[in-house]
Amino acid sequence: MADYQHLPLYLKLFGLIKFLYGRVRSFPKEYKYTFGRKILDSAWRCMDGVLEANNSRGQEKNFKISYLSVCFDKFKIRLRMAQELKLISEKQFCHLQSYYLKEIGDMIGGWLKWSDERNI
Repeated sequence: MADYQHLPLYLKLFGLIKFLYGRVRSFPKEYKYTFGRKILDSAWRCMDGVLEANNSRGQEKNFKISYLSVCFDKFKIRLRMAQELKLISEKQFCHLQSYYLKEIGDMIGGWLKWSDERNI
């Protein structure tokens, strides 16, 4: 198994997933096992996307990074819905937005731009 501890994007997503497990645990029962599970699954799909893109080459790498970007956008929409439903407090959502989501989005966007420039 490859060591991903040196990848900033991996580390940031890992921290985000840990944070989310704590939040989802406190969701009301009616949301915890449905919507909470979907949020966590979506976050894990993003992590899987990072690992797959990192291990890809050429045009496939570009495709994987593009897919990761779309997965991350879907994930952010689910988090926004959780905040709208008051499952995540405004303060928690602000923390997610400023500490995790913005940085992760910037990293994915930079990676995608780099990949697009290499595959022209």
